[in-house]
Amino acid sequence: MTDSPFDVAEIDRLLTTTRTVRKRLDFDRNVSDQVIFDCIDIAEQAPSGGNDASRRWIVVRDEATKQKCGEIYRRNGAFMIDVAERLAGSGHGKEQVFSSSAYLVEHFAKAPALVIAAIWGIHDDSGRPGLFDSVIQSAWSFNLALRARGLGSAWTTLLNASVDELADILAIPPGVTTIVTFPVAYTKGTDFTPVARRPAEQITYFDRWGYTRARASEDGGTHFEDGPGVVAEVDIDAPPKAVWPVVSDITFPAGADTELRDAEWVTSDRGVGAVFIGHNKLGDNEWSVDNHITAFEDGRVFEWSTVDPANPGARWRFEIMDQGVGSRVRFSVEIGMENNLTYAMAMDSDDPVSVLNGRRKRMKANMQNTLDAMKAVVEDARA
Repeated sequence: MTDSPFDVAEIDRLLTTTRTVRKRLDFDRNVSDQVIFDCIDIAEQAPSGGNDASRRWIVVRDEATKQKCGEIYRRNGAFMIDVAERLAGSGHGKEQVFSSSAYLVEHFAKAPALVIAAIWGIHDDSGRPGLFDSVIQSAWSFNLALRARGLGSAWTTLLNASVDELADILAIPPGVTTIVTFPVAYTKGTDFTPVARRPAEQITYFDRWGYTRARASEDGGTHFEDGPGVVAEVDIDAPPKAVWPVVSDITFPAGADTELRDAEWVTSDRGVGAVFIGHNKLGDNEWSVDNHITAFEDGRVFEWSTVDPANPGARWRFEIMDQGVGSRVRFSVEIGMENNLTYAMAMDSDDPVSVLNGRRKRMKANMQNTLDAMKAVVEDARA
């Protein structure tokens, strides 16, 4: 690893602790024009499509004008207050974020400054650079510059739902698109921390969509020792509790997977340590395999490892994520080096990567078929 010309630890701390700030914005402390200018100067160093200097920044300080913007924000964000009231005290995964969002809806105009990032041009879905893709990176640099100076903000777009009204209030000429509005203030304390996110290994795909590695490759190549795998996902218009019964049903995939023929429980319990047998057929080959439950979180996670949990042939995993308006189901597999037919076949081949990828292609198709079948069953039951 080469030496960095920067203090990487401090830069990483800035990048991982620049939070959306709502309830901890200090509305009573003044923010100078100079600090806003400084942050915009930094933001303007961000790249833009075609190096076209078309970004513009609008800073709203006048109290009467802020109140008018606040009225728009409150009207367009009224649903957040309703949702926050319904979720209060429920323990729902979105309770905190809606509580925070509702707070900002009610206090938006109290920010010492509202800063709007805009750009010359109207988006026409042409895919040409110069609009959103020339503002987003600059706007985020603005947030980082705020954080480095003890200030914070929230990325808001509710004003964009009333662009004509906003344009009238701020005298924005035709042909200009407002992208994002930041309520800017010093923060109450600066002790922000990283939040839980999926690790890169789970959301990074190599060469093809859905092809994962459990561990980083030393040379960038595809190797069994790096835990190659596959991911498939689907959104289901139903809450997790309605999805869980099909996710945790070991026999359900047999109707959608072209290899799995049937499955049966060996043990009476269903938690970690339980065992079921899967019966499979591919062409003229038939086989059965023991599957050991290695993770079980009621309503959220169902994971099993084949043959030997300590050295599995494969590790399969269902996860249900509450999306607020439905569920996202993630189906993943990590292929092992032991007790695995794919590994044995690949090692006997002159081109093990092709064998592996051919197997991954088939697995991914079956996994997606299974998820699509789950979606149809759950949504039809709720129709």
